[in-house]
Amino acid sequence: MCANKKYKIIEPKSGRDIIMGDQYVLLISTMGAFIPPLDLAQLRLDYLAHIERTYHALDFKGIPQLRGMANELALEEVYVPLMARPEMPAGDTWERRHAGRVFDPAMLPEAVLLSQGAGEISAPVQIETALREKKRIVVLGDPGSGKSTMLKYLALRLAKDENAPLPILLPLNAYAKALSKKDINLQSYLGEYFAGRAEGLAALGPLFKEALTSGKAIFLLDGLDEVQINRAALAQKVEDFTHEVIAFGNRVAVTSRIVGYRDAPLAPKDWVLYTLMDFTPDAIELFAKKWCLAFEISTLGNTPEAAASAETERISLLNAIQANPGVAQLASNPLLLTILALIKRQGVELPKSRIKLYDRYLETLIEAWNRASALDRSAGRESLDYETTLEVLGPLALRLRKENPTSGLVGAHQLQDWLTEHFTGEQWGLKPGPARIKAREFLDSVRRFSNLLLERGEGQFGFIHLTFEEALAAFGLVAAGQVDRQKSLAYIQEYIADPGWRETILLSVGVIGLINRQPRVAGEVVRAMLSMNCAGENTGKNLLMAGACLEDVGPTGLGQVAAHEIQAALLTASRNRSLTPALQHAAGFSLARTGWVPADLDDWVNIPAGEFLYGDEKRKETIKTPFAIQKFPVTNLQFRRFVHDKGYGRPEFWSEDGWAWRMGTYDTRADDDTKKWLAQRPPEKRGEPFFWHDEKWNNPLAPLVGISWFEAEAYAGWLSQQLGKTVRLPAEQEWERAARGAAGREFAWGDKFDRNKLNAAPFWKQDDNAGYAFDLPEAGTTVVGQFAEGSTPDGICDLSGNVWEWTTSWYEKAQVHRVVRGGSWNFAHYDARCASRNWGDPVNFLNNVGFRLVSPGL
Repeated sequence: MCANKKYKIIEPKSGRDIIMGDQYVLLISTMGAFIPPLDLAQLRLDYLAHIERTYHALDFKGIPQLRGMANELALEEVYVPLMARPEMPAGDTWERRHAGRVFDPAMLPEAVLLSQGAGEISAPVQIETALREKKRIVVLGDPGSGKSTMLKYLALRLAKDENAPLPILLPLNAYAKALSKKDINLQSYLGEYFAGRAEGLAALGPLFKEALTSGKAIFLLDGLDEVQINRAALAQKVEDFTHEVIAFGNRVAVTSRIVGYRDAPLAPKDWVLYTLMDFTPDAIELFAKKWCLAFEISTLGNTPEAAASAETERISLLNAIQANPGVAQLASNPLLLTILALIKRQGVELPKSRIKLYDRYLETLIEAWNRASALDRSAGRESLDYETTLEVLGPLALRLRKENPTSGLVGAHQLQDWLTEHFTGEQWGLKPGPARIKAREFLDSVRRFSNLLLERGEGQFGFIHLTFEEALAAFGLVAAGQVDRQKSLAYIQEYIADPGWRETILLSVGVIGLINRQPRVAGEVVRAMLSMNCAGENTGKNLLMAGACLEDVGPTGLGQVAAHEIQAALLTASRNRSLTPALQHAAGFSLARTGWVPADLDDWVNIPAGEFLYGDEKRKETIKTPFAIQKFPVTNLQFRRFVHDKGYGRPEFWSEDGWAWRMGTYDTRADDDTKKWLAQRPPEKRGEPFFWHDEKWNNPLAPLVGISWFEAEAYAGWLSQQLGKTVRLPAEQEWERAARGAAGREFAWGDKFDRNKLNAAPFWKQDDNAGYAFDLPEAGTTVVGQFAEGSTPDGICDLSGNVWEWTTSWYEKAQVHRVVRGGSWNFAHYDARCASRNWGDPVNFLNNVGFRLVSPGL
């Protein structure tokens, strides 16, 4: 809040609604129902029943986490519709093709920039829309983008609708194997393929021919890129077949990976390309809702208990995703989101143990890769296990981080040279000839089976996502120091100030402390960071990296001694006024995120009854009864207890007006200006503080902001119950008496202003006359007690600056606005005077207003 005016809060528009049903109905209404002659009617029913049996459940093939799962998840219950752009990306264009990278446009080639601009022209569509409007389409997507699942879902939906055309789903690699034995056209092979797929199912050739010639079939051909030998010949077979069936009015959809499709594309003049997009935040939320409900029903049945448990799991999953940008980026890929949901079901706490999460991700993807390679009879070579594959990919990712961190791409020849060099090294010790053969086999396996390291352009390889490159590089960094730890420390010293290496360094500490279970070694590495030389504009970055490591792996991963040493260094830096304000602020926030809490956080300070000098005119006022006031403004950590105790849903803690605000009935009697303000936070967003999930404002030890006066009042009601005594917001006279003492000092600490004793605009701008700090993006709240030297003689902290504080007093006789006191992080030193008073509408919820409470004194 800027307490003297209302500011409009603008929220991003929500993504477009995803409504599968409408597009599906339009699709079947366009083509019409397949109604075979009487002699084929039963065959049609038998075939459709086979489709339902085959595709009714979600396929977890290749995901080790569900090998022992007893219950199935219905595909229809968990499927989230996919969106696609009607075009093919030219190389690594589009933000979604950057695999988690965020580039400075100045770093990208002009050709990429031009293709990015062009790509923005085409709006995403649903595949069902594409099939309705186009007779033949190619659906392209990266590994894990949901191509095969989409076709299975479409086949299932069509099979369950008597008014729909006939769905015919075929994996093209099966057809390719048949072609390697004999020349057979695709139409004839369809009957052969299904002949061995279901016991008791009669020959389907006549049924398929009837559907084809009547123009009532949708052919779903999956995995063109999976065909490794004679793909061009197979593509021609598909072309010939499609030319024939399209003439009758049927539809054909073919799926392929993006890069694999380039090797043998279908005729551009005949086919329309659609490239699948990553999940949007809306799609992720829809997945979480569907997934959690389906999972709970599979174990508890369709019961109220299952619904309640699913809602708890949904919130927990979304919180885990939203709590860390790296995890959120992974969640945009349907396969990776599914694995994330599975891992979380296994009890892994996310994202606090990120390296454990990534380790399980890597194990899943590498095991699936190696299993596919081992089952491939044409490979004729040994399969690498998880640890061995990791030992190869770690140094490879580290080298990629070092030599090409921007695009994360390496050419095939250079990649083979790197692998050859690795296989001749100490770990493998092969001679150059066998090492090159090993490298070639490894690279061939990548092309054929990997969902982790893949072709991302012609002759260019990269990891499916930046996060996996960083995690694997962390394993490589640790391996580099396996014999001599100084080699690992040399990497850290060289790159500790480089933001592009932050994740790799953080995760490397997690590898040592949590994966390798060597917390003392990890602690020694992080303690070494504290002594590293970071000068000039990089001053303090080693300290912040050490703090981030403690945040990431906790004392369990570093050991208590190292943890205490890091916390002490962060505390000292947060109060070192010779450092930049931004560094002091960052050190304090990091300290709080490590779990450090001041021992006196919940303390109260007694204020005696008696006279004191009040207001700018310093007139005498009297405090008739003693009271106690909280030493600090209420922090996010303290308010969390109220939220977790479901305080927003318990009317006994709220006043009548407060509960009316909470439920939205207050809005109807508000004036027009207030209604506009209230509309920005409708009742469904009044169940937690407005900035509750914004990391700039939700630090555990920062003052709570983004709350109305009513929320502060409700917290007081809840805390009264907890303490067994009445606590409330202070009257402004009580607040001022606590801030300026009986003698009427100018600021909480005394009469002379000192910008280093408070969090206000002069501190951020290092200028005593600075009026406001709205224009500084780094400015904001600081952790409570960070300006201990600005406390009152009684030891009350943050009464001058940091946040304005709600009081019970009305600002004017009309009783419209409440008084706020104390100034804030973005206001001038004049506003931080003890006598300064300002106003706030009780419904306001801005980022510079908090509160503290008072209770009866001793």
